[in-house]
Formats: sequence, structure tokens, C-alpha cells
Amino acid sequence: MAIYKRMATGDALAQQLEDVPFDARRNLLTCAYGAAFIGPVGHAWYMALDRAARALLTPGSFAFVGGKVIADTALFGPLHVAGYFTHMALCEGGGPEEVMRKLRRDFWPTFSAELTVWPVVQAANFKLVPVQFQLLVVNLFTILDSCFMSFARANDGWFERLFPDLAARLGVEAPPAAAAAAAAAAADVSVAGGGSTKEKKES
Repeated sequence: MAIYKRMATGDALAQQLEDVPFDARRNLLTCAYGAAFIGPVGHAWYMALDRAARALLTPGSFAFVGGKVIADTALFGPLHVAGYFTHMALCEGGGPEEVMRKLRRDFWPTFSAELTVWPVVQAANFKLVPVQFQLLVVNLFTILDSCFMSFARANDGWFERLFPDLAARLGVEAPPAAAAAAAAAAADVSVAGGGSTKEKKES
């Protein structure tokens, strides 16, 4: 399955998880990002990374694998996250302000989540797989990654929504809509609790 098909599949899964009507335009835009960026740029990146590592380090050594993982994580990883958010925002009619708003809100939580998976995958990939097949290994994980990236892109403040306690400890503020919803829920609980107390007193 080509990379663009895997990304389209990942986005379709994300939309299922979000329980929203299927958005064909969103799916096609995700597919286009895979075809225009991840496919050609990813292939060129892995070939260039391997050539640079072979010129500087002993192939197969710990430093060789570790250096490639660090470079991939530090350079291609952020470019992938920022590129996807930027591509989707612009193609959906947003301007530079919308791109910056999304990057400020969700870039670091999304990139941090990517760090829990990709360095381990890439360490095994760079150690065990010939360079011409390394992008294929990445592609095998692309469906899950695309599902997560699509979800993160479509849901502002996803980290604060899913992990409110951790976000509070880290000092990450919820987006206005989420904060308003949380405040309303707290007010409802407070009112319900007050009503129960009043009923107990009257009885």
C-alpha cells in the first residue's frame, strides 16, 4: 500500500474515533500530504541521512545508529509535525495566523507524543533494515501515526482534553472552548451537590 493510501486510512480511522461524519475533503488533503511530502521527501531524507552517517561513523555501530536516530528525531520529526499542521490549515482556508495558533497550541504535545514511539522504531529500523527499505518500515507504522496526527490536528487542545490533570501539573492551559466546558460541568456538579444537600436538610 502506497504512503498516501496509508495516510488516508489513518485519517479515516481518526474520524471514526472522533465519531464525526466522514469528511472526504479532510481525507483527501491528508492523502495529498503523504503523496507530496512524506513519500518523496522521506525517501530523499533517509538516503541522505544514511550517506552522511556512513561518511562520519562506522556503519552498524552504536554511534552510527544513535546518530541517525538523533538526527531523524531532531530534524525530520519536527518538520513532519509542523508541515502537516501547516498543510492542513492552509488547504482548509486558514491563513498564517491560523497556522501559528495551531502550532502554538498543539505542536509540542503532538511532537512529544511522537517521541514516545518513533525513536524506538527508528533505532530498530536503522540497525536492522537496509537503507533502501527503511522508508517501507516507516510506512508500516504510518497508519497509526497518521491516525494520531489527524486526530491531533482536528482537535485543538487535545492533550489538555485527554490528560487534564497532567496538563495542569505541566502548566498547560486548556483552549477557551474546553475551559468553558469544564467550568460549566463543574457548575452543574456544584448545583447538583447543593440541591442534594438542601433536600437532605428539608427531609
